Amino acid sequence: MLRRWDTEAAHDPETTAIDLAHAIQFGHAQSALEAVAAGGLGLTAADARALHFANEMAELRHYGPLIAVDGGLPVLAPGVREVIGSFDSLLLWHDQPPWNL
Repeated sequence: MLRRWDTEAAHDPETTAIDLAHAIQFGHAQSALEAVAAGGLGLTAADARALHFANEMAELRHYGPLIAVDGGLPVLAPGVREVIGSFDSLLLWHDQPPWNL
């Protein structure tokens, strides 16, 4: 059974943030997640590949997907936005572009 980002963040926020940051960096998925957060209309084939690889890394760590579907449109999975919001305070996203969610 894959773990939910929101549930895991409530139990162990630091490890969850580390795992999410690693998955995003592995997949080079920052811009893809920003596109999803903006409504998903500008997603490209490159974004789909990036999300695929980020989700693969997340699954290796027993987490569910980084995105979900709501009303037929892609959205960030529950908890993902909040965990990303914790990256700066945990110093997990230094030397990376700032997030635009």
